[in-house]
Amino acid sequence: MRWMGFVVVVAGLVAGLAVDVGGRGSDVESAAPANAPVGPSALVDSFDDAVDRDPSYGLNDGLAARQGRSPGLTYTRVSGVWYSAPAPRPWYSQVDHPNRPGVLSFWLGTSAMRLDAPVLPDGSNQVRVAATLDPITGDRASGDWSSLVLAPSSDSGYVASPGASLGVLVRSSGGVQVFQRGRLLTSRDGFAVPDADGRFRVSVSSTSGGRQARVEVNGVALRVALDAGIAARPHLFLGAYLSTSTATSTVDDLSVGGVDDSGRGLAPAAGLRYVGYYAARLAPDSATTVVGRGNHLPEVAGRSNLDWVQMSDYDRRAVEVLDDCAPASCVVATGHDFFRCDTGQPCRLYPNYEERWRQLADAVRSRIDRIAGFVLVDEPYHNGATTAELATSARTIKETFPGTRVMMIEAGYQVTPTFRVPSEVDWVGFDWYCQEPAGQIERTLTTLEARLAPHQEIFLLPEAAPLAACGGAPGHATDADTARLAWEYLRLAERHPRVVGLLTFGFWVSGYEASQLPQTVDAHERIAARIIRPDG
Repeated sequence: MRWMGFVVVVAGLVAGLAVDVGGRGSDVESAAPANAPVGPSALVDSFDDAVDRDPSYGLNDGLAARQGRSPGLTYTRVSGVWYSAPAPRPWYSQVDHPNRPGVLSFWLGTSAMRLDAPVLPDGSNQVRVAATLDPITGDRASGDWSSLVLAPSSDSGYVASPGASLGVLVRSSGGVQVFQRGRLLTSRDGFAVPDADGRFRVSVSSTSGGRQARVEVNGVALRVALDAGIAARPHLFLGAYLSTSTATSTVDDLSVGGVDDSGRGLAPAAGLRYVGYYAARLAPDSATTVVGRGNHLPEVAGRSNLDWVQMSDYDRRAVEVLDDCAPASCVVATGHDFFRCDTGQPCRLYPNYEERWRQLADAVRSRIDRIAGFVLVDEPYHNGATTAELATSARTIKETFPGTRVMMIEAGYQVTPTFRVPSEVDWVGFDWYCQEPAGQIERTLTTLEARLAPHQEIFLLPEAAPLAACGGAPGHATDADTARLAWEYLRLAERHPRVVGLLTFGFWVSGYEASQLPQTVDAHERIAARIIRPDG
């Protein structure tokens, strides 16, 4: 692909001279930097604190914290090239890589990514975007480049695409080129001087529908006459042209003056506010190798704000697990502390349940700020517990920690018109895998809604991996199936405002790694971006 870079350089120099001589070109300004403002519909992205891990490599991880907004706005990888091609492998673009922390980084070759919301004019009717670009890290002489492009959502993200309303590239050497609809409008070698770290703060602005754009690089501004105004509702693409597989390019501190997120709304405020995983941490068993056991909290941190954790291990209470919980982001399982559940026998409260609970409570007291609530014995009626025993354990928890939430998760088939939930329970969920959300799950949810007191709220527990129990049933057998189910559960929750959370069954429990379910993990991240608020 090196030859294409050479063609662009030569064409840019020739066209740049023609434009300047003809008087239609660009005028250098010495005005103060014009950074994109931050308003109610604006977007910023720090690219900090993402989990850079296979299969998604941090692209849409932790968006609420990175962007400080809700809903968070996701990104999609695209090819970034001038010919028809699929997006490259996910590791070509990563966020918060250990060797490139706190930035979006491009690796191995040319690629781009699209912001999944149209760009809108800000309050002054200006389309504005800005970002800090380092076209080639550790280099100030290369002709390789980073780009900001405004184009239709279907575009490849290439800076000189025929459909692009505006494309700006900045070379590692400080050269700048501006394109519209594939035509080079101006080219300036050595236009800008990189900062001490080799970076360029680049901002682009244009009056909506206007015939002029303003490009600013490290405080030096350039006015460019446009052949046509910026098309309505373009998408922003960030990209990099890398001619070698050893080079990297970075983007930081993205700012967009206005975005349209009206199509990304949620259920009413009383509805969805939690998303996370059941079995985010399971007790390790030193005697046997059990798939999925261990601590998955660090892995899911960016796409969850409420996770089920088990910290009462077979031989100790692993309270250090709670250090991986953000404030009020974990619900702690108490089943083994209150109930004895022998194989083939109904679960019953331990005679000394108060003492057992006191030991657990004392263990977690120093980390109680990390705990949003406590979970009663799993599937209690399915396992033979009684309503009175559930009420006793819930009441004991609340007497120790007033104001904390108590959660109860039941097997779906037990939710009948006579289903009983103790008044001391605040959150109620049910699991029923291998079922369709718009079928059996919704019928069961409707039954549950009729059985709850006004203060009680509902969690749904989607399946997240092809389960052996489903026997390969159509719609439950592949990564694409479980990704579809994730969206179906979201739509179901949005139809039922008493549903406050999605507590997805951790796919590791079914023997899967995240890398084996890229579509499902992508769906989880995009759904989390809609639900998680910036304050967690």
